[in-house]
Amino acid sequence: MKIQRTHSTTLDFGDEVYINTYVSSWSKYVELKFCDSEPDGTDHKIELRLPLDKARALLKELSEDLGNYDKEQASKLEMEKEEATDE
Repeated sequence: MKIQRTHSTTLDFGDEVYINTYVSSWSKYVELKFCDSEPDGTDHKIELRLPLDKARALLKELSEDLGNYDKEQASKLEMEKEEATDE
């Protein structure tokens, strides 16, 4: 029998989230900070530290995913326009 422990945290920030990044030449880490507030006044602050190579991998994957998303949305819009002109 194999026992595995898993811990999961899910964050769902809104449009008001404040994002800050910092690349440290001293520590060779990238710091990502996310700050958001709820209507009841509760503040949420998340700070992540990534080694430079992991931050670069994150940037590459995020850029590719956003690029693919943009292409897909443009394609859907084009198809909707073509369908509207066919009707």
